[in-house]
Amino acid sequence: MISLTLDKARISRATLLRLISAVGSAAVFGMLTASLTPAAYWPSAFALAFIYGFFFVGGTGYRILIAVAFQDTSRKASASWSGATTATALAALTASLLIAQQESALLVIAAYAAAINFAYIPVKFACLEAGCCQAQRRDPFLIRGHDLRRVEIAASVAVLSVALTMIWIGAFDVAAILGVGGHLAIRLLSRWSRNRLPGSGLEDEIKGQELLPLALLLAVAIWMTAVLQS
Repeated sequence: MISLTLDKARISRATLLRLISAVGSAAVFGMLTASLTPAAYWPSAFALAFIYGFFFVGGTGYRILIAVAFQDTSRKASASWSGATTATALAALTASLLIAQQESALLVIAAYAAAINFAYIPVKFACLEAGCCQAQRRDPFLIRGHDLRRVEIAASVAVLSVALTMIWIGAFDVAAILGVGGHLAIRLLSRWSRNRLPGSGLEDEIKGQELLPLALLLAVAIWMTAVLQS
């Protein structure tokens, strides 16, 4: 009975942490980008947070939606962090390319970088609660004898701090490049350590779908920065 109660509490905490990840990252994105609209700040922040949250939650649940649509119980129907990252990265990429002013576009990318790094922190705490996403192999420099999930949390806090500081001082280009590039590096380390890079592990799984959108977003940020400085 005690074990069952503890299990329920652990599941509840993990679920709460994932909820904080989704809601918190949407709030971060909305508040950082609200100044780009001509409307009042808080209604704009709420609307932009809702749009971000739509893509985040939709990306997270795409496996579940596919399984329900095809009514196939053999399909893996767990929530997908990679799907959330992919959907929001593609949305941010599209928005940045549609915005005429490149400085504003860089702010969108920088805000996305801050939001996705923020989201990753409670997600990894949820992994600690659930006992999942542990390293299968270790590099001699970063992970070594440390817990991979704690390394990811520390790295995400560092990248988030840098991104927010750069946004605060108006260096949107630096925030965008370091924020997106930092998260991409964290994701690559995580996938390499867990043997989940594209082409590795089980062949019936789609792995690393978030890497290309993040790389494209980073490339766009670098390109826009180069154009502004030329």
